Amino acid sequence: MDREKLFASSLEMIDELKQEIINSNIIDCGPRLELVEQCIYISFDHGMAVNHLLTVDLPVQSLVLLRSQFEAVVRSYWLLFIASNNEISNLNFGYTFEEQFQLDKYPMVSEMLDKLSKADLLAKPVIDHLCAFKKIHLKQLNSFVHTGKQSFTRDTMGFSDEMLTILMRQSNNLITVAAQIMLAHSVPDNQKFINYLTGKYRQCFYLDEDVDLKTKARVEKYFSDGYLK
Repeated sequence: MDREKLFASSLEMIDELKQEIINSNIIDCGPRLELVEQCIYISFDHGMAVNHLLTVDLPVQSLVLLRSQFEAVVRSYWLLFIASNNEISNLNFGYTFEEQFQLDKYPMVSEMLDKLSKADLLAKPVIDHLCAFKKIHLKQLNSFVHTGKQSFTRDTMGFSDEMLTILMRQSNNLITVAAQIMLAHSVPDNQKFINYLTGKYRQCFYLDEDVDLKTKARVEKYFSDGYLK
């Protein structure tokens, strides 16, 4: 499948998943799940934007949004499992002018992941994948956000088609990770839809079996040797 058709298929997948969630009967779990749902739809929109930016050859900008998408997904899991009732209450604000200037005191992505990974959760396999994503990609993504070295390097070097395809697939991985929360709270539990979707749109996802083992070993060696701490 050529790149243009692959990106079109990716957007079709996102729309199908979003419609499935909209049509699902979601359990009413109060303000906590309402905030989680908001967070998930924000991550969905980020993911759609990543895909659209890639189709118009704006990969640096898509990487900036991938960083925001990643944090939105992590935040949704933190809101569901870790955030205190007081933190949940404080996020239900009244849209006043003054509130727009109040300092956001909520934890950053590293702290959220640390707390999630230490908790005894059924979602641990998902959390482990998010921790792995953070370990390998977060510093580079932060560099794009802050117009650091990665921005200048990639603006000059460009991206191969393979890199752009992997970027799209990883963004889609995050979309399904977010969607899993909502599908788990549907009646009946509809998490099996993720398996159906990854089968139907297999080329739109970056799964464990797609990882190049030689590249993975090389990256792990950098961490073990202390270069990328």
